[in-house]
Amino acid sequence: MKKHIILVLALSFSFASNAQNTKEDNYKTGVKIVNEVNGEGASKGLEAAFKSVSPDMADYIIRYGFGEIYNRKGIDFKTKELLIIASLTTQANAKSQLKSHIKAALNLGVTPNEISETMILLSLYTGFPAANNGIFTLKEVLEETNYRASNHINTTQQLVKNWELDGFSMPESIVASPTENWLYVSNVNQNNKGYISRISKDGKVDNYKWVTGLNSPAGLAFYQDKLYVGDGKELHIINVKNGKVVNSITSPDVVSLNDVVVSKNGQVFISDIASGKIFTLVNNKLEVWFQSPEIKHPNGLFIQDNQLVIADYGAELSQTITASNFGSMYSVNITNKSYQIITSAYKLGGLDGVTSVNNGYLVSSNTTGELFFINSNEKKLIGNFPKGLADISILDNLLYTPLIFSNKIQVYNLSTDSNISVENWKRINTKEEYLKIAADNFYGDKDGQSVATHDGQIFGVFGGKVLTGTWDWKNNFFTRTSKIGDMDLGYDELVIEVTDTKMRLTLKQGKGMTVVYNKK
Repeated sequence: MKKHIILVLALSFSFASNAQNTKEDNYKTGVKIVNEVNGEGASKGLEAAFKSVSPDMADYIIRYGFGEIYNRKGIDFKTKELLIIASLTTQANAKSQLKSHIKAALNLGVTPNEISETMILLSLYTGFPAANNGIFTLKEVLEETNYRASNHINTTQQLVKNWELDGFSMPESIVASPTENWLYVSNVNQNNKGYISRISKDGKVDNYKWVTGLNSPAGLAFYQDKLYVGDGKELHIINVKNGKVVNSITSPDVVSLNDVVVSKNGQVFISDIASGKIFTLVNNKLEVWFQSPEIKHPNGLFIQDNQLVIADYGAELSQTITASNFGSMYSVNITNKSYQIITSAYKLGGLDGVTSVNNGYLVSSNTTGELFFINSNEKKLIGNFPKGLADISILDNLLYTPLIFSNKIQVYNLSTDSNISVENWKRINTKEEYLKIAADNFYGDKDGQSVATHDGQIFGVFGGKVLTGTWDWKNNFFTRTSKIGDMDLGYDELVIEVTDTKMRLTLKQGKGMTVVYNKK
């Protein structure tokens, strides 16, 4: 009996402790959100406002209102504030709260125009008096806060600027060499011949006009020492070793080629933003690969696994495109060409560049200068830029942003936020490093797995066939001689990169096909 009493008491204390911890945790979370939404120190201001009257009310607002309800997943903070503004406007008797939430929305990157459009929409459902009062309250807030859009650039603080460089002429796209210290920038150079710039990864100019004589070069893609350029009526292929155009390919079906991506097995995809078509390259000929009436002006492209991700500019090709005509994001299965909309990116903006991060994508809206994080469940504003944020790209946790109308590029370190950081790949440069980090570990995918042992042997099974071979090291490259089943894979030198859970192998000294395996 004594043991049972002790056990009951222990459980009671445990439940009480957990409940207290939950309350404290929710309060801490609430404080964090209040400060993020309203600005640093806002939680202290809220506590002070209620201290002499009802401190419990401040506790309730912070702990329950923000720590629990506001903290729920599924809707981003920006959308939540617009919904709250709509509700408070409809009530027509909560002006102080409405002003507070308009300020919060502006702090999060909501534009005055978005709030105004919310009021206009409400006029149909709540009547013009309430909507007009809402608009005049917005006007008061803008005057009281001396609002300026330039003060709200990157208010989410997800980006930290590394460096910037000007001197370009309508830079549209940036791509980083995966194996060398070069960045390549396409310059549209309106009304004149376009060109490609080459600069170092720390922002030093090698040659603004590295390749000249182009038309209006836009999207860029790297594959096996070749730079692919979407340039109006033509797809150019440039040898990056000497800067020579080795091929220029066109088709009667082409109107205006834009972005380019290359799959890990070398298949090239090019968007035609004017015709609505996606082309692919077959035996040095451009062939229409995909087209849908739903996707009017496909712009940015990205390949993720077996999916071609498309960022659609929208229903009209105009810098003054209205929100009702904004473009969305789509995912196309490369094998069977079935496609679906990415619902969280529905009518997101005049979309331009798209690239991947942990758990989702970053996509730019050229017409609004907004940068969004997108996945299947959420939309999140990451930063505000000048209009003309074009074809973004990422390499090694650096975000490259061309600003086409500002004639400059900016490079940002991505924050350590789990949503928008990229995987931290470490290249293995020596045999000693490989032995310490990767040897004797199995890596693989759904088709099989293999291991390179500390004594130089390779063995595994892929697709039901036995893989055998030997490995060693030469300069900075992992070398292997292997065969799978009866097929001799021969000798190759590979770039090996690892994270805590994955290995990435790039054949032909980093110039060939890339595969990624999970650590088993």
